[in-house]
Amino acid sequence: MSRAIQQAQLAQDMKRLKKQLQRLCQDRLDVADGKRLRVLDLACGECFEAEMLSKALRDLASKDAHPLDLNVEFVGADIREAEIGRAAERCGSGPEGIDYRFLVKDGQKVAQDADLDEPFDVVFVRHQNYYLGGKEWHALFEQSLEKLAPEGKLVITSYFDHEHELAKGAIQKVGGELIDDIANREARALQTKGKHVDKRLAMFRRRER
Repeated sequence: MSRAIQQAQLAQDMKRLKKQLQRLCQDRLDVADGKRLRVLDLACGECFEAEMLSKALRDLASKDAHPLDLNVEFVGADIREAEIGRAAERCGSGPEGIDYRFLVKDGQKVAQDADLDEPFDVVFVRHQNYYLGGKEWHALFEQSLEKLAPEGKLVITSYFDHEHELAKGAIQKVGGELIDDIANREARALQTKGKHVDKRLAMFRRRER
């Protein structure tokens, strides 16, 4: 497959994901000071969704205010140094109103990380691979919930229906409360049977203790 075709597919995937994210997040974001939205993208790899995600959430959160009144602080974190380096190179420091940081971090240990000491309004985990290590993903989901602000939301996407259901169960088991679960009817099918790009999305809050 040529690079041009891959880039075109990526652009369409981002367009579809943006539509579903805005559908899921509409009227569900809370930014107390009205000036900053903190977003953490865990296990983000090269974080191709960074620009789309930060702009989409900023637009939703600032719908009742002047767009420049609300800034986004976007943090992408992954254990793979090479991928994080490419994400940082591609995104740079970000345009006015959006600040990007990309950090080499273990998603299973972020709750006590000094670089990530402030809570986040949104924690995003794209294409979780629960099949590849249930124990590790339990830890990452638990850490994700710990990093949420009081009204913060955890959002996940999944390639497969069954894996999505397993992830939902795991998140609820470690303290998450399901808010909504939607199917991406326009998701692009991949070669593996049943696998689609961002096929399912779900949103959670931290359950009150």
